[in-house]
Amino acid sequence: MKTSSTFSILFWADFARAKDKRASLYARITVNGKRATISLKRKVIISDWDVHRNRARGNSQKSRVLNSYLDETYTFLFECYRELKAERKLITAQAVKARYLGDDDDSYSIMDIINYHNEDMEGKLKWGTQKNYFTTQRYIFKFLKK
Repeated sequence: MKTSSTFSILFWADFARAKDKRASLYARITVNGKRATISLKRKVIISDWDVHRNRARGNSQKSRVLNSYLDETYTFLFECYRELKAERKLITAQAVKARYLGDDDDSYSIMDIINYHNEDMEGKLKWGTQKNYFTTQRYIFKFLKK
């Protein structure tokens, strides 16, 4: 599996959708030219945003807190990228975004798997066969409760 890739993180303010002279902040993850965008759920006053540095201008408390948050976000996104690389998984911008948001968890409980099976087989199996799977599901559920 290919693990080498180009990776970058860019913070930007969306001035096009700014309201009340405040723009929303976003992080853009780029891996091999493919992008994924994450809303940082923060706003910045347009005049306080430095477009060239992609950071808040000034030395005020607000600016320092925002820049600190951006640094933490950058570190966490980079850590997500490193984890994917260490796990030798396919590295894409969407995979890094999913890891950052916590949506990449691929673990399922036995009940999740049984429910998936029963829903997937609905209409493919005759009712008598499907009824047996429902009975098995009920017995497993009772066993797990004890």
